Amino acid sequence: MVTSRLRQKIGAALDQLLPETRNITLGVAVSGGPDSVALLAALVSLLPVRSFTLHVLHVNHRLRSEADDEQQFVESLCQRWQIPCIVEQLAPPSKRTGIEAWAREARYQFFRRMRDELALNAVALAHTRDDQAETVLFRCLRGSARRGLAGIPPFRDGWIIRPMLECSRHDVIQFLAAQQLPYVTDSSNTDLRHTRNKIRHRLLPLLEQEFSPRVREHLANMATVFRAEEEWLEQMTTASRARVQESQSVLSLTRLAQEPEGLQVRILRQWIESDPAIHDVSFSHLAGVHALALGRQRTSIDLPGGMSVRREAQQLVLEKKPALAHQKLPMRSYRYPLQPGQEVDVPDGGWRVSMSLPFAWNEGTSNARSRDVWQALFDIDACPEQVLVRNYQPGDRIAPLGLGGQKKIHDVFIDTKVPPLLRRSLPLIQVGDLLAWVPGCVRGEVAKISVTTRRVCRVTVIPLPEK
Repeated sequence: MVTSRLRQKIGAALDQLLPETRNITLGVAVSGGPDSVALLAALVSLLPVRSFTLHVLHVNHRLRSEADDEQQFVESLCQRWQIPCIVEQLAPPSKRTGIEAWAREARYQFFRRMRDELALNAVALAHTRDDQAETVLFRCLRGSARRGLAGIPPFRDGWIIRPMLECSRHDVIQFLAAQQLPYVTDSSNTDLRHTRNKIRHRLLPLLEQEFSPRVREHLANMATVFRAEEEWLEQMTTASRARVQESQSVLSLTRLAQEPEGLQVRILRQWIESDPAIHDVSFSHLAGVHALALGRQRTSIDLPGGMSVRREAQQLVLEKKPALAHQKLPMRSYRYPLQPGQEVDVPDGGWRVSMSLPFAWNEGTSNARSRDVWQALFDIDACPEQVLVRNYQPGDRIAPLGLGGQKKIHDVFIDTKVPPLLRRSLPLIQVGDLLAWVPGCVRGEVAKISVTTRRVCRVTVIPLPEK
């Protein structure tokens, strides 16, 4: 029987999520849609055997004209089943940019407040297996890592539960029909301007028709497997981080290098996210911090929440970003001549640039492209004019080695992700009237190593030591 099957699935989920359901108080988020109505009805039917107390939580976002009607519908359901209903009416922001994120955050703030005020043991949400499949596919298209592909967790933060993740949307509709239960339909769920709706109404039906009718089940099962593996990997990461972390804000790079390569980025992510000020750490943030740890990045990495990570010898240091007020002022231009055997300090930006004495070039045993992006070789005999160290000026261009044509230095900075505050201070190498090298970014055609090269000089750029 369909009715008992859905009820049994929810009951089995409760056995796992809340082993002791007697004499507990449970909040249920009910929007009035089919999923939340089915969840509420199933929980009501379990009351005689479970003996828990229910409170319905409804959020009126006031984003649609039918929002008040939906609130009245939920309140009438609660009156029918004699269940307390607490309603939160919101005032939407004037700007609709990021409105979905605002609505989600407002809902969870309400649930959290009700948890504390009503002493709720948990708040049940009505996500289904279809929601799980849509979430996994959405994150896959977005390029999420394993943690994202683990999907929606059935238990979160010690108080949010999702007892319907094993129930399909088809199960829900059949259950409601058998019970002759009404529900409301959110018109925004059919708006194909939203990516998730495109996945629901276009992509998943296409995959079911062309590839596998069980694609939703497969995606949900994949999430279950990834979630179990993710829990194990997080435990491994926690143990590794304890060996690597010297203090809350300092990480040992020597010890990090001794950990399995597959865990190193995880250790960095877990270390960063342990700071309560940091949120929404992206792949690019982690890639930057990892490059810093490997010595491939010399500048500090800015993180959300006003924090940054910098490298100090064999340590990574997590700290608040320094005050930037003085750096907002226009930086003065600088130009320093550079000769073989000379070392130039650039105090304006905190750099030291040195040029070695000329040495013989042996094409058979040397490589013109140094692996260190902060070193470059120059054909000294192709540098008859003065070599200059100077900073970036708007309109600067360079002819990248081997690419042909010219490229704006501004575009080079964007492509190589040089932070805006670093761009005016970074020392550039100019030979004659042409830029020859943007350290850390790109080598130009000027004074390049060729088959006619006989003597070369090595130019090195390093940060000035801290005083």
